[in-house]
Amino acid sequence: MNNQFVLSYELLVLLRWLIDNDENKIKKIIGNALKSGLQEELQLLDNTENLSELSELQHSITDFLGVMEALLLETSSEHIKEKARQQKLLPSLDQIDTTLCDDTTVRFSVEKATAELAENPSANAKELLYKELLKRWQPADKNLKN
Repeated sequence: MNNQFVLSYELLVLLRWLIDNDENKIKKIIGNALKSGLQEELQLLDNTENLSELSELQHSITDFLGVMEALLLETSSEHIKEKARQQKLLPSLDQIDTTLCDDTTVRFSVEKATAELAENPSANAKELLYKELLKRWQPADKNLKN
Protein backbone atom coordinates (compact mmCIF):
# COMPACT_ATOMS: atom_id res chain seq x y z
CA MET A 1 0.00 0.00 0.00
CA ASN A 2 1.35 3.40 -1.08
CA ASN A 3 0.77 5.97 1.66
CA GLN A 4 2.57 8.86 -0.03
CA PHE A 5 0.90 12.19 -0.66
CA VAL A 6 2.42 14.59 -3.16
CA LEU A 7 2.12 18.34 -2.70
CA SER A 8 2.37 20.59 -5.73
CA TYR A 9 4.91 23.37 -5.73
CA GLU A 10 2.03 25.85 -6.19
CA LEU A 11 0.31 24.59 -3.03
CA LEU A 12 3.52 24.86 -1.01
CA VAL A 13 4.00 28.44 -2.24
CA LEU A 14 0.38 29.24 -1.31
CA LEU A 15 0.80 27.85 2.20
CA ARG A 16 4.02 29.80 2.72
CA TRP A 17 2.38 32.96 1.36
CA LEU A 18 -0.63 32.57 3.67
CA ILE A 19 1.61 32.24 6.71
CA ASP A 20 3.81 35.16 5.65
CA ASN A 21 1.00 37.50 4.60
CA ASP A 22 -2.27 36.46 6.23
CA GLU A 23 -1.29 35.17 9.66
CA ASN A 24 -3.86 37.41 11.36
CA LYS A 25 -6.66 36.16 9.09
CA ILE A 26 -5.66 32.56 9.83
CA LYS A 27 -5.70 33.38 13.55
CA LYS A 28 -9.24 34.80 13.17
CA ILE A 29 -10.37 31.65 11.32
CA ILE A 30 -9.00 29.51 14.15
CA GLY A 31 -10.67 31.76 16.73
CA ASN A 32 -14.01 31.45 14.93
CA ALA A 33 -13.58 27.67 14.75
CA LEU A 34 -12.92 27.50 18.49
CA LYS A 35 -16.08 29.54 19.16
CA SER A 36 -18.11 27.36 16.77
CA GLY A 37 -17.40 23.99 18.34
CA LEU A 38 -13.75 23.17 17.72
CA GLN A 39 -12.96 23.58 21.42
CA GLU A 40 -15.43 20.82 22.30
CA GLU A 41 -13.96 18.49 19.67
CA LEU A 42 -10.46 19.12 21.00
CA GLN A 43 -11.62 18.26 24.52
CA LEU A 44 -13.11 15.01 23.23
CA LEU A 45 -9.73 14.10 21.73
CA ASP A 46 -8.12 14.34 25.14
CA ASN A 47 -10.58 11.76 26.47
CA THR A 48 -10.47 9.27 23.62
CA GLU A 49 -8.35 6.18 23.33
CA ASN A 50 -9.86 5.13 20.02
CA LEU A 51 -6.88 4.81 17.64
CA SER A 52 -9.04 4.44 14.54
CA GLU A 53 -10.68 7.79 15.30
CA LEU A 54 -7.26 9.40 15.72
CA SER A 55 -6.07 7.81 12.49
CA GLU A 56 -9.14 9.14 10.71
CA LEU A 57 -8.39 12.64 12.01
CA GLN A 58 -4.81 12.38 10.75
CA HIS A 59 -6.12 11.54 7.27
CA SER A 60 -8.08 14.78 7.30
CA ILE A 61 -4.84 16.67 6.62
CA THR A 62 -4.69 15.09 3.15
CA ASP A 63 -8.33 16.05 2.64
CA PHE A 64 -7.55 19.62 3.72
CA LEU A 65 -4.55 19.90 1.42
CA GLY A 66 -6.53 18.39 -1.44
CA VAL A 67 -9.29 20.97 -0.96
CA MET A 68 -6.70 23.77 -0.75
CA GLU A 69 -5.11 22.62 -4.00
CA ALA A 70 -8.50 22.36 -5.76
CA LEU A 71 -9.47 25.84 -4.53
CA LEU A 72 -6.11 27.22 -5.66
CA LEU A 73 -6.58 25.79 -9.16
CA GLU A 74 -10.19 26.97 -9.36
CA THR A 75 -9.37 30.46 -8.15
CA SER A 76 -6.33 30.68 -10.40
CA SER A 77 -8.46 29.75 -13.40
CA GLU A 78 -11.06 32.38 -12.45
CA HIS A 79 -8.28 34.95 -12.03
CA ILE A 80 -6.89 34.17 -15.51
CA LYS A 81 -10.32 34.47 -17.09
CA GLU A 82 -10.93 37.79 -15.34
CA LYS A 83 -7.59 39.19 -16.55
CA ALA A 84 -8.31 37.86 -20.03
CA ARG A 85 -11.79 39.44 -19.95
CA GLN A 86 -10.38 42.80 -18.87
CA GLN A 87 -7.92 42.77 -21.76
CA LYS A 88 -10.51 41.40 -24.22
CA LEU A 89 -8.52 38.18 -24.52
CA LEU A 90 -11.38 35.83 -23.60
CA PRO A 91 -12.32 34.93 -27.21
CA SER A 92 -8.66 34.13 -27.94
CA LEU A 93 -8.39 32.15 -24.71
CA ASP A 94 -11.45 30.09 -25.66
CA GLN A 95 -9.74 29.10 -28.92
CA ILE A 96 -6.77 27.46 -27.18
CA ASP A 97 -6.80 23.66 -27.34
CA THR A 98 -6.34 22.69 -23.69
CA THR A 99 -5.43 19.14 -24.68
CA LEU A 100 -2.26 20.51 -26.26
CA CYS A 101 -1.47 23.37 -23.91
CA ASP A 102 -1.51 22.92 -20.12
CA ASP A 103 -3.10 25.34 -17.66
CA THR A 104 0.25 26.55 -16.31
CA THR A 105 1.44 27.56 -19.77
CA VAL A 106 -1.83 29.35 -20.46
CA ARG A 107 -1.79 31.07 -17.06
CA PHE A 108 1.76 32.40 -17.42
CA SER A 109 1.10 33.44 -21.03
CA VAL A 110 -2.02 35.42 -20.03
CA GLU A 111 -0.11 37.03 -17.14
CA LYS A 112 2.74 38.08 -19.42
CA ALA A 113 0.43 39.27 -22.21
CA THR A 114 -1.73 41.33 -19.84
CA ALA A 115 1.39 42.89 -18.28
CA GLU A 116 2.64 43.86 -21.74
CA LEU A 117 -0.80 45.23 -22.66
CA ALA A 118 -0.79 47.37 -19.52
CA GLU A 119 2.48 48.94 -20.69
CA ASN A 120 1.40 49.17 -24.34
CA PRO A 121 -2.42 49.37 -24.59
CA SER A 122 -2.33 49.85 -28.37
CA ALA A 123 -0.68 46.45 -28.92
CA ASN A 124 -2.65 43.61 -30.48
CA ALA A 125 -3.86 41.57 -27.49
CA LYS A 126 -4.50 38.37 -29.43
CA GLU A 127 -1.08 38.53 -31.07
CA LEU A 128 0.67 39.09 -27.72
CA LEU A 129 -1.16 36.16 -26.12
CA TYR A 130 -0.32 33.75 -28.94
CA LYS A 131 3.29 34.95 -29.00
CA GLU A 132 3.60 34.24 -25.27
CA LEU A 133 1.95 30.84 -25.68
CA LEU A 134 4.40 29.86 -28.40
CA LYS A 135 7.36 30.92 -26.22
CA ARG A 136 6.26 28.62 -23.39
CA TRP A 137 4.56 25.77 -25.25
CA GLN A 138 6.38 22.45 -25.11
CA PRO A 139 4.43 19.84 -27.08
CA ALA A 140 4.29 16.43 -25.45
CA ASP A 141 4.14 14.74 -28.85
CA LYS A 142 7.21 15.60 -30.91
CA ASN A 143 5.48 14.21 -34.02
CA LEU A 144 2.51 16.57 -33.71
CA LYS A 145 1.27 17.96 -37.04
CA ASN A 146 -1.23 20.70 -37.91
